[in-house]
Amino acid sequence: MTHYVFLYISDIIMLHMPTLTKENTETKHREDLKKVCHMAYKNGLVSGFDGNFSLKLDNGNILITPKGSHKGLIDEEDFVVVDLDGNILPVGKDMPWHVPSSDLLIHLAAYKKRPDINSFVHAHPPKVISLTVCGIDFNEPVLPDSIVQLGEVAFIPFPGPDRDEELKLTVSALEKHDVIILDRHGAVAVGKDIYDAFYKAELLEHTAEILFNAHTIGNIKTLEPKLIEELIKYRHRTFGRDVEAREGSQLFQNLKQAFKIKNLFKKLFENSSPVFQRILNLVKELLQTAIQNTKYSEQLSLEEKEQLSRELTASILSMLLGRFTKKS
Repeated sequence: MTHYVFLYISDIIMLHMPTLTKENTETKHREDLKKVCHMAYKNGLVSGFDGNFSLKLDNGNILITPKGSHKGLIDEEDFVVVDLDGNILPVGKDMPWHVPSSDLLIHLAAYKKRPDINSFVHAHPPKVISLTVCGIDFNEPVLPDSIVQLGEVAFIPFPGPDRDEELKLTVSALEKHDVIILDRHGAVAVGKDIYDAFYKAELLEHTAEILFNAHTIGNIKTLEPKLIEELIKYRHRTFGRDVEAREGSQLFQNLKQAFKIKNLFKKLFENSSPVFQRILNLVKELLQTAIQNTKYSEQLSLEEKEQLSRELTASILSMLLGRFTKKS
């Protein structure tokens, strides 16, 4: 079964790899960047003036979307060329002059941090942002192709209006990750070319939509830790040693630990073990102490306090059973 899953994933990866000719001139890059901007707008990854996109030209300079540009209407001549220090470079006499995106600094910092990347996509995918608003962890290991193609996705908490802090956190996360979710803001994806970065952002939103639907329908059935490890190894075999060296092999460790804790509680509750009985007694004692120290308890009789303690204990155990004994 695992073999067929890997073959399926391999087919997807090959379909997502565009065949680029040797004609990697600035004109070709402008056409590619325009195409990606239009696709991002059409597919709902950005809304109008949201987001910013860039790619690295053959001479090392950066081609980036201008400030205040509508991604669905942008044209080849609208893009701005800057060097890695952010200096705006002259363009052809027939081309309009524009100011680069207000997020230029984060693009430049990313290219300096990761010399291996040639593109940077910053989008505002709605389903991804919705997951952050709801506090849902995107890295729930449920889709094999997302694990293989995206790896572990970094998450940056909302830093408030401090853009410098967001820049610092994003660039730091790029050290090990190609895809980053920005809490209540959007997402960043980098790649070997502009199509590669765009496909990652697109897959991120597609995965978020599946997670969104799954959480709406019912319980999430995650992959077993052993299969996750196989998928990670397959990712590293597919994309090479450089990716493995950057990411390391210990991906999804927090989720694996949570999986172990979930199974532990499952066994405790199912077997009514002595450990479970001690947990039950501890919960009762804590609740009785809490009730005793509230002003509300002064109005209750001893019998009413016992009844309240039993009801609260039942509620807590119900929540624990619901949280840790769901099928996964």
